[in-house]
Amino acid sequence: MQREPDFHRPWYPTALELFEKAAAGKRCRVLDVGGGAAEMAVLLRERGHTVEFVDIDENNVARARQLGFLAYRHDCNRPLTELFEPERYDAALLLEVIEHIVHTQVLLRSLWRCLRPGGFVVVTTPNVAHLWWRLRALLGHPPRGEGYHVRFFTYALLCRELHTAGFRIEREAHATSTFGLNAIRVLLGKPPVRLPFPKPLRGLFVRNFAVVARKSP
Repeated sequence: MQREPDFHRPWYPTALELFEKAAAGKRCRVLDVGGGAAEMAVLLRERGHTVEFVDIDENNVARARQLGFLAYRHDCNRPLTELFEPERYDAALLLEVIEHIVHTQVLLRSLWRCLRPGGFVVVTTPNVAHLWWRLRALLGHPPRGEGYHVRFFTYALLCRELHTAGFRIEREAHATSTFGLNAIRVLLGKPPVRLPFPKPLRGLFVRNFAVVARKSP
């Protein structure tokens, strides 16, 4: 879906942090999958990475090309290997994308083939089992994003989908509930914090998942 550029989307700082830690100083060839208005492609290029872009919306693709990126129109329910040869990229982005893809394993398995040995992907997606979503369900409301999202992920499901496709989760930096702490920090002009919830509580208190998954041999 076409949208206007917004460099302040809340998961971008976390995605950049995860990406740079995973890249460990290496200049990467990156595939931005479902890259939208190409904000992350621009941010990574500014950091010295080479970025290519794929999206289903022809207007998003046209904008990315105007910005100087190699950009391709593609429905990611179909394998990326229809466009790209194996082991083409060092890294990839899937930011707020997999919840829009019916055939998640088709996307993830083909992305695995497009990554070089040791390559990684940064993934973000909403947590359908977050406390407030559960309360909405108790009140009779559908999940937020119904009709726009076609898949809804829990922590266990996200881990299983990545592992099934041949990835191992290397690092996590989820956006968590902070019970008003971040609202106060924003008023004070301070950056938000993430609370380190243990795995059994992540399904309840994580709002948005953010992980680095490395290609397994």
